[in-house]
Amino acid sequence: MTGIRIMFAVAALLLLTSCASTNKTGQEGTTLYNVGFRVMTMQVTEDSVSKDLNVAVWYPTSAQPKLYQYAGPTYGRVARDAAPLTDHGTFPLLAFSHGFGGSGIASSFFTEELAARGWIVACPDHNDTQNASSSATGRNEGFDRREFLEGAQDIVNTTPEERGKFMYRPDELETAINGMISSGMFGKMIDTTRIAAGGHSFGGFTSMALCGTIPGYQDSRIKALLLFSTGAGAYLMTEEEMARIRIPSMLMMGEKERDQKRGEKTMEVLEQTIFRNMPAPKYFLEIKGATHFSFNIRSYNGLGSRLLSGNGQEFDVITRYSIAFLEKYVAGKTAYDRALQQRDPMLTSYMVVDK
Repeated sequence: MTGIRIMFAVAALLLLTSCASTNKTGQEGTTLYNVGFRVMTMQVTEDSVSKDLNVAVWYPTSAQPKLYQYAGPTYGRVARDAAPLTDHGTFPLLAFSHGFGGSGIASSFFTEELAARGWIVACPDHNDTQNASSSATGRNEGFDRREFLEGAQDIVNTTPEERGKFMYRPDELETAINGMISSGMFGKMIDTTRIAAGGHSFGGFTSMALCGTIPGYQDSRIKALLLFSTGAGAYLMTEEEMARIRIPSMLMMGEKERDQKRGEKTMEVLEQTIFRNMPAPKYFLEIKGATHFSFNIRSYNGLGSRLLSGNGQEFDVITRYSIAFLEKYVAGKTAYDRALQQRDPMLTSYMVVDK
């Protein structure tokens, strides 16, 4: 029986591989592409010191994808280090920033799916004091949990006036954008009029910083902002700064984090503050049963990892609404209007202000 099960598993894998080809059609009539994945190394200067910045990149390719282990029990279907698809015109770019202590592969459940729809996605491994995983190697075996918790508490206790020590993150996200555009491999593939930014948690603050909130950091090429559960975006910025954003935005949070505190305020208060100050069009989604960590993949096995990551249902609703938002407001595909107008049963709250 064991041999039979193995034969069926191999047959299923071969079938999946043979079915994965460029130019298939998906939801809303969107062309689906094979997805390539590679980790690029760029250079960034911080405190007069040059540092490596690893950037996880997903992109359309003609190569056949295979099962690929990002980290721990998390797999995707990508063509590792494959050549990009250079004869299909240009593609939009999303620069996405992970939460504190994470890595560029933290939201690979979403970034891989977005690339399959004809996007290039660049996610830097920020040079935080601790990183639980690496885009290049998966789980970081040298991760110091105590130092991580101390670093997270430092972020929560920091005021807008004291945030200078964290501005390395917007610099790194901007480096990723500029590095992709100037890249000999990807530069000609990127439509610089269709760029989006986003992030999870501390990454929300990182991406918001490039969208007009902080003088000297605005990147006017960014056309939309996607935020996953970001209390940091509220307590590291003033309301006046948040109100300077002038592009469409989508903000998500988990139902179970509603009453969790960051300092003296709950996550619900912090995220509603961000949403209130954003201009229309804007979207706010609360995901049923989700936590602050439901926007992360599992980077290692064990109970702790399950508690610090999302599940299939959560990933599905996060991905569908995120893609619909980006396709509409950055790629200009109005076919996604219907998807954005519908409230999924996995949403406990869905607020839309489109005028």
